[in-house]
Amino acid sequence: MQLHDPCPVSIMLFLNEALKSKKSVSFNEVMAAPGCKKFPVKDIGKALELLRRNGLVKAASKFGCSELLEFTATGITEAGREFLKGH
Repeated sequence: MQLHDPCPVSIMLFLNEALKSKKSVSFNEVMAAPGCKKFPVKDIGKALELLRRNGLVKAASKFGCSELLEFTATGITEAGREFLKGH
């Protein structure tokens, strides 16, 4: 999965909007977002971790058995804002 694939882009767009009015966004909220429902849960987990590892999202994550169990995004980084300008 690449940063510019539809799943990570949809998640970034959702997080950007949601974090304007909330202090944090959970994994479950991302999965329930209208633009993200069409993606498999496993892909959403991979995309969230990809965004965090690439420094686009400030977040805490927890893994178990190589699966993302918990994810809480608390902000979009400057690199994340630059990424969003292209989308």
